[in-house]
Parts: sequence; C-alpha cells; structure tokens
Amino acid sequence: MFDLDTCLCFTTNKAAKKIAEAFNERLLKFGVTRVQWTAMYYLLKYNRMSQRELSEKMDIKESSMVRLIDRLEKDNYVSRSRDAKDKRVVYIELTEKGKDKITELLPEGERMSRIARAGIEDKDLEVFERVLRKFIENAENN
Repeated sequence: MFDLDTCLCFTTNKAAKKIAEAFNERLLKFGVTRVQWTAMYYLLKYNRMSQRELSEKMDIKESSMVRLIDRLEKDNYVSRSRDAKDKRVVYIELTEKGKDKITELLPEGERMSRIARAGIEDKDLEVFERVLRKFIENAENN
C-alpha cells in the first residue's frame, strides 16, 4: 500500500519547504522575503530581464510576478521599462539600492546553503542533485 510518509517526492517537498521557511525567516530580519531575494539575485546575475524571463526563471506565474515587482519597485529595489519596439514587453532591472541590498544579502544565501548541507558529504550531494534533476525531468515529461 502507498505510504505518503515514505514517498520520496513528499519527503523532498517537505524538506524544500522547511529550508525555504528557514531562509525566509533569516531574510525577514533584513526586510525582504525569500522570493524578493530570489528575484533580486537573478536580476543581479542576468542584469536586465523581461518580466516573462524572470517569471520563467523563478517558476512563478506572471500574475504573481507583477505583484512581486510592484513591491520591489515600491521599495526602490527595481525599475521597470518598456521595450522600444514592443510595448507589451516589460524589462526589470535592479536600481543602485537594489544592487546594494542583494549584494549585502548574498552571504545569507551562502550561509543557508552551508546550514542545509551540514553533515552531508560532497559525493552524496552529487547523487542527490542528479536524482532531483531526474525527478524534475520525469515530472516535466509526464
């Protein structure tokens, strides 16, 4: 009989939620959420991105992305601009304040990664990452 408590998909999801919640708690002390941190991270990494590209990168719906960007723009962390040729395309980029904030908070991502990886050998992490990629591939091809 199927047992949800031993299902790897459920266990992996539960672990991801716990790690995400712990990271969010750390970031709230700095006045940002994990999702805001993630958006600013990608904007720092890729510079200017369309709203759609950022939405796809973060794997969130565009309607949720609009609210996220609204909040980041309100806090003066990002700015929006329209494509000169196609006014439907909205580009997002970090402001100087946003660059400063994410640069300040990048070490928190590294700390959270170290906390989550504690006591796990590199070879085990490599297998785990390979298995997770296969989980994703299997789900996408279903």
